[in-house]
Amino acid sequence: MAISVTPTYYGRVKDLDGRFPRRAQLAVTGLTAGAANSIPHGLPQAPQTVDLNPSALGLWGETQVADGTNIYVTVGTGGATSGWINVVY
Repeated sequence: MAISVTPTYYGRVKDLDGRFPRRAQLAVTGLTAGAANSIPHGLPQAPQTVDLNPSALGLWGETQVADGTNIYVTVGTGGATSGWINVVY
């Protein structure tokens, strides 16, 4: 099964440094358990922060820092193959 990403974009909120970063939640399905996964985020730039929220089975870890095209997540053996990723970019 191919990885599927459905974004939900949220408005900008001024942070403590006076910036207005963009926020989004990415609903992710189709990850492979027991393996590293490259998740295409479709954002116009690399995320500044990535918050992983796997479904009930858990066992997600960020494999490496997200770049301009992908978020890298390793799913443990028997881990969740779907969930949400909150990003600030």
